[in-house]
Amino acid sequence: MELECVLLGLISMRQGVTGYELNRIFTESTGYLLSTSLSHIYPALKKLHDRGLVSFEDVPIKNRLAKKIYRVTPEGEAALQQWLNQPIEEKAVDYKPFFLKMAFSPLMSKETILQHIDREIERLEYYHKEKERDFQVEAEYLDTQKFDPAKAAILWGGINNILVKTDALRLAWLKNWRKEIEDGIQK
Repeated sequence: MELECVLLGLISMRQGVTGYELNRIFTESTGYLLSTSLSHIYPALKKLHDRGLVSFEDVPIKNRLAKKIYRVTPEGEAALQQWLNQPIEEKAVDYKPFFLKMAFSPLMSKETILQHIDREIERLEYYHKEKERDFQVEAEYLDTQKFDPAKAAILWGGINNILVKTDALRLAWLKNWRKEIEDGIQK
């Protein structure tokens, strides 16, 4: 279903697009967040069409099959908005669902964007606290007969430091972005 929602979003942002063009758009934009290919796109477009969420127009091409130009129907726009408004499923370390949905933020209300950002900030802050706790637990379980505790602390501490700094940068960026949206976008 996620692929279908992403396709609805891409078609909504670029009304009058072909399946082949959607594949190119995926490769150039959202492809690092959701992997797909033409072998997945065309069946998903058929499902969307069968459910009345997209329509298409056959455009004849000399000596070839006609190409289909897709547009989102009003029912498709409603389904897209429902997906955009839906909270992102929480996954402990996976930031991709958040960024995938935010790729369609131009189609969202200011309120919806801020709600998604607030949930992502909360998720990262919680995960950061859990990560710090887990590091301490791991260090306490260390068998000092088998491992050099100083060496393990340096190695685990380095990994933990990378994760903590990455989270801190992401949190600072999210908080700054939230403020920019709050201050700069009129409803």
